[in-house]
Order: sequence, then C-alpha cells, then structure tokens
Amino acid sequence: MKNLIATALCALLWGACSSPNEIENPAQNILVIAYLVPGQDAQVKLRQTLPPERYYDGLEDTLFNARVEISTQGAVYALQPVAQERGLYRIEHALMPVVEGQTYQLLVEHDGRLARAETTVPFASQVTEVKTHTGDGENIVYSQQFGDLFGNLIHPGEFFWSKSPNAAGYVVIVEAVDVRSLPPAYEPLTADLDTLIALRERLEGQISADSLAALAAQIDQLRNFFAENISLVSARGDTLRYLRDRQQEEWDEIADKEWTEGKKWRERRDKLFFDSKIDYWIPADSTRSDFWWLGVRFEGEYRVRLQAADLNYYDYYTTAFNGQSGSDGDKGPVFHVEGGTGVFGSYTEDSFRVIATRDDSGVGMKIAVERDDDG
Repeated sequence: MKNLIATALCALLWGACSSPNEIENPAQNILVIAYLVPGQDAQVKLRQTLPPERYYDGLEDTLFNARVEISTQGAVYALQPVAQERGLYRIEHALMPVVEGQTYQLLVEHDGRLARAETTVPFASQVTEVKTHTGDGENIVYSQQFGDLFGNLIHPGEFFWSKSPNAAGYVVIVEAVDVRSLPPAYEPLTADLDTLIALRERLEGQISADSLAALAAQIDQLRNFFAENISLVSARGDTLRYLRDRQQEEWDEIADKEWTEGKKWRERRDKLFFDSKIDYWIPADSTRSDFWWLGVRFEGEYRVRLQAADLNYYDYYTTAFNGQSGSDGDKGPVFHVEGGTGVFGSYTEDSFRVIATRDDSGVGMKIAVERDDDG
C-alpha cells in the first residue's frame, strides 16, 4: 500500500513539473511602446506575446489590425497604421498637437482585448548653464595620464537646468553624433556575409561565372553596407579616433584578429554601438549633472539631451533593467498600462552640443560647447 501511494505521488509531481503549460497558461498580452513629445508625430508601437503554447519561448509578435485612439480634452483621435512597418500606428502632430501640461488617454482594442494608459506631458526644462573645470564654460581638458588616476580623475564639467514643475524625473542621454553603428538586430546580416563567402569558395569551379559573379555582388553589397554604417569616419569624411590610447589600440587590433570577416564586423558594430552612447537618470529634486568621461569616448560631435520625463517613462526607465538601473528593479519593470504591459509615456527635451578632440600633447582634450538650436 505504501509503495502504491508513493508511486501515485511521484506520478502527480512528475505530471505537474514536466508540463509547465498545464500549471500556468497565460493569456496573450498587448505590449505598448509609445512616447509623446511636443512637436513630433504621435507614434504607438504595438506588440503582443505569443500564444500560450509558445509563451515560454520568450518571444513577441507584432500586433496589427488594432483600433488605436488617443483622447485629450474631450477630443478623440484615431491613429492610422504605417504601411511600411507592421505594428506601428501614427498621427501627425498637425492633427493632434502634443502640448506641455496636457493629459492624454490611450485606448487599444484588438480581438476583444483592451489596453488603456494615461500620461500628462511634463513642462519643459531648459539647460541654463554649462560649466567646465577650466572655468571658461567652453573647454574641458583630457590627458592620457587620466587613465591611471582612477578615482582621482576630475570630472570634465557640469551643467544645470530649470526645474520642470510636473516631471517625475530626468533622463540624460549623451551620444556621439559622428560615430556610425548598427543596433544588435542587424547581427544576422554579418552571419549572412560569412555564409556567402564560404558558399562562393565552395562552389568556385563548380558553377558558372555568372553565378559566381552574382554571389560576389551580394558579398560586395553587404560589405559596402557595413562600411557605410559601421564606421569611425564621419559623414563629412573626417577620420575619428578614440580619445583614449588603450581603446584606440583595441579598435585597431580587430583588423588583425584571426576571425571571419562577419565576426570582425560584429565586433566593430558592438564596440561602436555600446561606446557611442550613455544614458542615466536624475531624480526630480535635482537640477544639475556632471559630465563624465565614461560618456565621452570619441573625437567629434556629441549631443547631450535632457529629457523631463513623466511618471510612466521614468518608472519604466528606472526599473526596466532588473535591478541594474540604480533603482529597485528587482521585481521587474513598472508598467502603467491597464490590460497590457509596456510604456505609454511622454517627455520634453532640451539639448546642447559639444565638440570633442584629442590632445596628444599631454595638455588635454578641449570641448567647445555650443547651443543646439534644433534641440
């Protein structure tokens, strides 16, 4: 009898653990990605989780044929699907202006499912002053010896802004304008390059010259695409360099690695993509930030963007990295979307530009600060 009971318990436990879908069979969720910005067209990108039987694949799918509406001050605006990009819905700002201080409600309906969210657009913050440690407000000095100073390194400067009365916090984005890279989503193309090169080598002498020429054309097309979009040469033709000798050496060494051509392009893409941009958050009770050398790595033009963020954007940003954002994100991202997930947020932005150049004399690096008129 005891053996029978034990066998029955084992069977129950095995059946429960071997088929997780039998325990939890989650419904498909609507995923919203949208940020309202004054002066820009309103865009809402919609995704959905996969059907329950594929839920544990951790994938998403585009959501099309949805009804997407934004309401404000008693008016309802219908967003139209963008033909070139499935899952994207848009309305021109001339038809529905995004206004500071105004509240907007989002409604998404698809196959009986509803997702709702609301955002109040923050009032703008303006960058009021840029200071540098040289005291002239226009130059900061970088020397190669700074790399050995560690915690004693002086920050290159700081900047200040006016407080937004209704922002939940601020997001600062520092990005190298002249550095060209591609997001990780383009990785399959680098693998395609290796596949085509290997295919051409394998088929050489076995297929016609025209077929080989067609393969060569595809290879050249990919090479030209990568050369144009993964580069330390600016659109004006200026050759850029890393500001730090060590990082420049690491970049130069990629060409000498015994890697496939596609892997070399992946390494270049990843290095430029992750080195060319840094973003971080500032709490609402602060109106200043340091410049950090971590965010300034290349010669050329940088754009520093200050975003006054609403609660939805700020909560999502500070919790979306599983505790690595500097905020308490251990419980996962905070969403303010009823009936779905994602973010329907808003922000206003001011920005300024800096021009970074190496100083190989040992005196330092100079950055000329210039207001960004279109920011």
